[in-house]
Amino acid sequence: MRTPEDIVDFLVGFACRQASEVIDVPGGVAVRHRDFPASYNNNRILVREPVEPAELLAAADEVMKDLDYRVIVFLDDEAGRAFEGAAVEAGYRPHPLVAKRFEGSTPPEPVIRVESVALPVMVEALRRMWRADEPELPEEEVEQLATRIGERRKGAEEVHFLAVLHDGVPVSWADFYRHRGIAQIEYVLTLPGRQGQGYSTAVMREALRRAEGCDTVFLFADGEDWPQNWYGRLGFTPVGRFHEYLRN
Repeated sequence: MRTPEDIVDFLVGFACRQASEVIDVPGGVAVRHRDFPASYNNNRILVREPVEPAELLAAADEVMKDLDYRVIVFLDDEAGRAFEGAAVEAGYRPHPLVAKRFEGSTPPEPVIRVESVALPVMVEALRRMWRADEPELPEEEVEQLATRIGERRKGAEEVHFLAVLHDGVPVSWADFYRHRGIAQIEYVLTLPGRQGQGYSTAVMREALRRAEGCDTVFLFADGEDWPQNWYGRLGFTPVGRFHEYLRN
């Protein structure tokens, strides 16, 4: 299933605009951010067309030689599937992703209050989350993974961090990006202990309200995880497949 070009263009543009360096590689580009070496999302290769596997693997080793991991994301389903054999042989793990486009109607205002929160509030929430989820992670890496969110504001004309707050602290949130008639919803999460209370649904509905008038509203989901069904109930339909390959 070939992902629509407008979604692919959005993803590549969003990644490039927040990168400190963009490097041409076979089939696509590598985005690097020297301030966030611990962030896979800020240091990866985005491929949008068929490519000779050996050439791409060599390019990945070259442009990411200062890192102890490699991330290659194919935004073309057929090309990504064709790359899998060579990737696995080279030590990469495949991770399928499904692109989903919103095909429903704009939902009513959520009963649960959802706010657009300031960057410092979200950074502190992410610090707490990373420390709780990965207590062995060095503090320097925690700081990178928390503060990288600020770079996302460079990626689109409109960027919001939507959250449900409890005593002023985010307990459920998602990123919302809107750029030239296209909107993406990303990083949907509710903290353990706060799940099952409708918070993520409220955040999603608020994001969809803010996307009203866009030509395309999309997200992408783990190809093998349960949220796919939940997104379907919210009005999202599969429109393409990506293939992420990771080596660490």
